[in-house]
Amino acid sequence: MYEFHPYFTNDGSVGLFNTDFDDIYHSATGALTEAYEKFIYPVDFDSLLKKKSIKILDICYGIGYNTKSFLNFLFENYFLKNFSEKNSIKISSNKYDIEAIHTNNNLAGKEKILSVNNDTIHTNNIIKPASLGIYIRAIDTDKVLSYLSPFVRTGVKNISNQKFNFQYDKINKYLTCSKKILHPKINPLINYLIFEKIQDNCNDFIENGDVFSILNSKDFVQYFDSNIRGYFNLLRNQRYNKSSFDNLSAILHNIYYRNISNCYKKRLKTYKLQDIDFELKNDDARKIILKDKNLYNLIFLDAFTPSKCPCLWSYEFFKLLFEHLEPDGMILTYSTSASIRNAMQAAGFEIGNIYNERLGKFSGTIATKDKSLIKSPLSEFDLGLLKTKAGIFYRDENLTALNEAILERRNSEVKNSDKMSTSHYNKLYKSVKKV
Repeated sequence: MYEFHPYFTNDGSVGLFNTDFDDIYHSATGALTEAYEKFIYPVDFDSLLKKKSIKILDICYGIGYNTKSFLNFLFENYFLKNFSEKNSIKISSNKYDIEAIHTNNNLAGKEKILSVNNDTIHTNNIIKPASLGIYIRAIDTDKVLSYLSPFVRTGVKNISNQKFNFQYDKINKYLTCSKKILHPKINPLINYLIFEKIQDNCNDFIENGDVFSILNSKDFVQYFDSNIRGYFNLLRNQRYNKSSFDNLSAILHNIYYRNISNCYKKRLKTYKLQDIDFELKNDDARKIILKDKNLYNLIFLDAFTPSKCPCLWSYEFFKLLFEHLEPDGMILTYSTSASIRNAMQAAGFEIGNIYNERLGKFSGTIATKDKSLIKSPLSEFDLGLLKTKAGIFYRDENLTALNEAILERRNSEVKNSDKMSTSHYNKLYKSVKKV
């Protein structure tokens, strides 16, 4: 039986707990907010949209927040404006006013308010011809979880009194946080786009029994979009030749969900979203990328923490990613670990910080081949930390090792290393700074 442990994070998006890793997939302070702050806001869209095509590699896709956030941002800031007859849009004063950026309205050619700066952005400066091609390759070992991605709700406002079907003591301090986050939302059209792409490319999507059971469980119904779930059930009934026309209510439901699907399809065509190429691969990311011939503009690296999933944080894995990154491309990740940054640097990358303006601190890492793309370089302290025991990176020469073996090897190297310990380095650095 598939284990599914959802909960609502503080921004009204769904988070998940994984019993195998004894860890949460997303920040409990806001799963969707985290995706925007660590994987979307650091991107230079002015430069990115000058390209004829954009290729993205989403490693550890999960329930798709990073991919959907990227598509949602482009939808609201590019496709809609291409459709609109307006020549300019007004801008609010706060760059990170999430509610303004992620609107919940039906967006049929309306003037949108975006949060970037105090200036007026003219569409002629940021809108490209409608020929922009977008290819996204999403990778995750968990097929069921990735199949659930089009259904997951965001922007839910009434999330009090949650009942969890898992035990994780750390989560309470996040969910009882007094600082509330505004409720961003992925436009349903983006979820439907992902639904259509998975349906077209994955033969067992509709037949998957675990997906069907989870979507229709009374324990989980609150976490899923009822319209897309209803359409899924309609397609499944048709696939298995189950009659849903035995009463008037069933007939009306079928008509309703067909109309919902037709409306979504028309909107995809209207906004020229149907040509977006989304490919889902459910396998070991190392194996898939070794066979991949693409060069990517953006790589989202969102694996579980290095101490729990080191196979996707090794020096050799970063060498592999280096080979698959465009000269002006970038890797974005939440990790600020010294061992990860050292592995990136050893693999040939220039590295820098991701600055989180809402929190007023650094909360991730950018890796690129082009040093000029680094807006927030590492500090003297952070660079020194890479040379300590904390900077000893994970090794996986053949890109086939098990996590346990990779962890055991690094632990042994740290134990036997004559490099300075982190605690000693901290004391030494503080004493030098005082002088």
